[in-house]
Amino acid sequence: MPFVDLPEVRLFHVDHPPPADASHPGALTLPTVLVHGLWDSADTWLHQLPHLRTRCRTLAVDLRGHGRTGPAADGEYSTDRHAADLAAFVERVVGGPVVLVGHSMGASVATVLAARRPDLVHALVAIDPDYAGDDDSRARLRALAEALDGPSADDTAVRLAATLAEGPETPAHLVERQRLAVLWPAPGTRARIFRHNAFHPGSVRFLPEAEAVLRRRRQPVLALHRDPARLRADQRSFSHPDSKAVPVTGAGHFLHQELPAYVNAEIDRWLATLRLPPAGPTASGGAGPAGAPQRDPVPHRKEQ
Repeated sequence: MPFVDLPEVRLFHVDHPPPADASHPGALTLPTVLVHGLWDSADTWLHQLPHLRTRCRTLAVDLRGHGRTGPAADGEYSTDRHAADLAAFVERVVGGPVVLVGHSMGASVATVLAARRPDLVHALVAIDPDYAGDDDSRARLRALAEALDGPSADDTAVRLAATLAEGPETPAHLVERQRLAVLWPAPGTRARIFRHNAFHPGSVRFLPEAEAVLRRRRQPVLALHRDPARLRADQRSFSHPDSKAVPVTGAGHFLHQELPAYVNAEIDRWLATLRLPPAGPTASGGAGPAGAPQRDPVPHRKEQ
């Protein structure tokens, strides 16, 4: 079924089984879970889903308030709450550790989960993550949050999406796709998602709050960055010898859509260097208890 009932939300997801021949050299022994960014959905992975499903069990989710999952009953869209949903999803649907691939806000959600539930995350790929941003940008984002609650909320959201999507040579159809995607959530939900992502307790949007969380990731991390400052913050935080930060230029924020062959090849090359555990039942779609204890539960913080 495309929906799973979690403790606090009914989450939409897709779940593609691994290829029939799991013995070929490119096959992965762990499932991969894809996590979209702000105001987006699983649709953002249109180039990665068909690629990865030839190598492993591949899943993608619509986070609470996004896509087909719909708004949350409690109205909370904090990074902590998204991470708690994702932890429950991995436990319920997969039943064991995974490779997480996150874009933008999805990379922040995946990072928080990796830091707090190492039993569920074996490795992490962060594609142009929104964590560890310049602390001086708080005032600008507060002004954006106010505008997203105002009478021109749709125009504000569309302009922001276009600005993020546009690179020096970004095709017009990719920019248009993002203009449309941000109009999917209702304006009130969209504004609340933005405000919670940036300013809710537990947010990792800004460097001072993000650094401690980044340092707690013990897994190998592949991070693709357009922002040199964020790239350096990631490099300083790496604790696993197989972690790698890659600078990317000449593209907009949606690297995985604009440069799919490049992004897919980087992921493939990096995963090939990792020592993955032997294939178990979760690799082929069998779910069971995660097994390892929860070392650091994801807290549920209320907005102050």
